[in-house]
Amino acid sequence: MSSPRHFMHQEAEAAWRKLTASAEYALCLESLKGKDRKLGMLAGTLEDWISRAVMHGLAELEPFEKMTSKQRQEASKRMVAHCEALRELLIPFYDEKSGLDWPFQPDLDLAALNSAINYQDAHPNDFEALDEDEREELFNRIRFSIYHGFKNDLGLVFDAIHNGALRLAELESEVKKPNDSNVRRLRFIRRVTSNFVREFGTPHRALVLALTSVFFSTDDLDEAAISKLAPVPKRA
Repeated sequence: MSSPRHFMHQEAEAAWRKLTASAEYALCLESLKGKDRKLGMLAGTLEDWISRAVMHGLAELEPFEKMTSKQRQEASKRMVAHCEALRELLIPFYDEKSGLDWPFQPDLDLAALNSAINYQDAHPNDFEALDEDEREELFNRIRFSIYHGFKNDLGLVFDAIHNGALRLAELESEVKKPNDSNVRRLRFIRRVTSNFVREFGTPHRALVLALTSVFFSTDDLDEAAISKLAPVPKRA
């Protein structure tokens, strides 16, 4: 058996327990035992590999996956336009030496303070072994680093938003119809199939179908349907 795992979400732990208690999981282990593996991104024991491949398939849809290609392109254009418009509006208030100044400075100072407090709350271990003076010194370094970023390097944030927005328009997704009632099942099938191909060089349709049945209704599926839903490109 593989070692105990730490789960960030109760849903993920419940899914893992459901998987490992299923007959389909045992079938996968037995069928794949001794098979040659490429030991790619999801390397580890066979048990770990199956669990990770399944969790990858069950992962929540990313925000961009909930949008159609047209919606991503439209959102991208609007983000770029708004980003550049705001950048242009702020230029008169920006000084090369002092950065973004009045009337924004007091609120940037407060935002930096609150961000440093949030950092301290999120990373208590960074402060745990320090005495009071050391904690205060570290806190102030973090606070004023954030403050400097807000005042002097806001252009880098605009660059990141601009570039991310352009990237959004180019993103491809396994999900072509995000509003389809079977969208989670389809993505699961495609992701698990892809993982099988990368790890074993073959899609293992029967095993994909078996694993899918643990979490989704498969009354309308067979191996031929799995093949159509998750086609594998032919090797050159």
